[in-house]
Amino acid sequence: MFFVGIDVSKQKHETVITDENGTIIQKPFHFPNSLEGCYKLISKVKEITLRKSEIVLGMESTSHYWLALYSRLLKEGYQVHVINPIQSNALRNLFIRQAKTDPIDSVVIAEEIRFGRFSSANVPTYQLHALQEMCRNHLYMVDCISDLKREGHGPGRPGFP
Repeated sequence: MFFVGIDVSKQKHETVITDENGTIIQKPFHFPNSLEGCYKLISKVKEITLRKSEIVLGMESTSHYWLALYSRLLKEGYQVHVINPIQSNALRNLFIRQAKTDPIDSVVIAEEIRFGRFSSANVPTYQLHALQEMCRNHLYMVDCISDLKREGHGPGRPGFP
């Protein structure tokens, strides 16, 4: 069994691959938060094993940056767990050196998955997620309209059709 810990961030994700004893098989590396980056991760995993049943991936639910990677990995047939960052922070406190860096965080996440001492975060269904995004976009548009009105670019003003 192999455990992949992924520290999620906006631009790039940091990841590490360990075995069932906690030995680091693939030292920490980063990949961009993009489709190409996801395929880079998958190719690294395939270098270790081609059996998807031997791979367990874990990542923190950091803002919305994990959603695309999570969805793609599920679609590829991998077992993926989304962990609340509070849980991995508690595990980090057990380590002697409590430094917080992306490579260390990816190791902590891999260890958390290996130990099995976590509860997966509540991952919204596709429809619920789509509705959340629609609501966020609506609020953004309302804010933009309000900003334009405050700047004097509203209806009846010069330069407004």
